[in-house]
Amino acid sequence: MVDASKQLIWKLGRGDQILFWEDSWVEGGTRLKDKFPELYQVSSQKLQTVASMGSFCESGWEWSFSWRRNLFDNEMGRASKFIDQTAAISPSASLKDSWVWGADPKGIFSTNFAYLHVKAEHLDEDQSLGFQHLWNIKIPPRALVFAWRLLWDRLPTKDNLIWRHVTIENDLCPFCQNKAECASHLFFLCHKVMPLWWEFHSWVKEPRVLHCRPMDNFLQHSPMSGLKDTNRRWKIWWIAATTSIWKLRNDIIFNNHPFVISKLLDDTIFLSWSWMRGWEKDFTVPFHQWSSSMALAFK
Repeated sequence: MVDASKQLIWKLGRGDQILFWEDSWVEGGTRLKDKFPELYQVSSQKLQTVASMGSFCESGWEWSFSWRRNLFDNEMGRASKFIDQTAAISPSASLKDSWVWGADPKGIFSTNFAYLHVKAEHLDEDQSLGFQHLWNIKIPPRALVFAWRLLWDRLPTKDNLIWRHVTIENDLCPFCQNKAECASHLFFLCHKVMPLWWEFHSWVKEPRVLHCRPMDNFLQHSPMSGLKDTNRRWKIWWIAATTSIWKLRNDIIFNNHPFVISKLLDDTIFLSWSWMRGWEKDFTVPFHQWSSSMALAFK
């Protein structure tokens, strides 16, 4: 059973309620006793609060660590990392210590985030099937790695950057500038990119409601017609489409490119064709034929 309570972590204020070694309060949520077990064993300050581990002076907060013995040479490396991590942390005398929900970038508990966290702890059968399908596709390894990161929700989307405590200008989708950017919105729900998927559905002639979770979306068309070639080409198209969306997203953010849906569609068509031409030995369809009769490609 998954213990979702582990996502409750302390947010440092005065530090008088937080146990320095034993509580989860540093970035990442890992307790210091678990991150530096060899130092914890020789500490003479076990069960001490953060506030009691130092004091304020003219230059700011200063830690005061105490050990039961001198550190051995082979412990100095870990001690150096320990000092580096704690040196950047300082209590705030004007703020109370508080609990936050670690599964939400804003620290706010919701049943939805709790459900998603618990679900993410389990690699279910669909996920296993999805990754099995992914690694069987013959396309450039870099593209497979991108898809793997997307399916795990490990891309540096704005919600993930905020979760990692990276400061960003805003959290809005660069396409619509209306909703917060997350993988589900950016790739599938944004009204700017939905025409790309509608176009694909018109080719396969199977209108469907798009799943917004990347793994569910990837798998929803797998048994589309039961034909091996068709299913493989669908997966290649899916990776080409999401790769093109991510590239356009970065071009807009970093190079001030405009959003042009026709170019996004053209880029996806060309990318899928180039992958099949380069990685499928029996694929000999010229690009002009491929691009002008996409419906035939999925029959």
